[in-house]
Amino acid sequence: MATQTTYGTAFAASYLGMVANEEPNNLISRSVEGAAVGFGVVVKQGTADRGVAAATAANDVVRGITVRDQSTTDDEFAVGADALVMTRGVIWVTAGETVTAGSPAYMKVGTADAGKFMVTTTSNLAIPRAIFETSGAKDALVAVRLA
Repeated sequence: MATQTTYGTAFAASYLGMVANEEPNNLISRSVEGAAVGFGVVVKQGTADRGVAAATAANDVVRGITVRDQSTTDDEFAVGADALVMTRGVIWVTAGETVTAGSPAYMKVGTADAGKFMVTTTSNLAIPRAIFETSGAKDALVAVRLA
């Protein structure tokens, strides 16, 4: 029998779309519509009752944020796949600018950095009851709390 003799010592503390802690959360399963959706992405209601699609506009109705799925080799949910969507809890996302813990969270829409999380309100999608749980610089992974 083979014995493992080397071990990794520098593991990532978090991954995009990963549940951030062990406190209670609420995850729903929804079918992806239109185009594949990555992990840690804000999703809106799709055309089907149990469907979702990536949010892209400042007036979209937010259903939640997609949760990383360890059973897939891709970093996204394919069209027709069942995506886990967090509606309450704490999840890791990508900051689109420097963010501060306790600030309301918005999603950048439109141009560069679309889909990343912001504190800037202008022309961005408000995420109801979402605040930054951790602070971070642009492009860092930060935790967002959905209440």
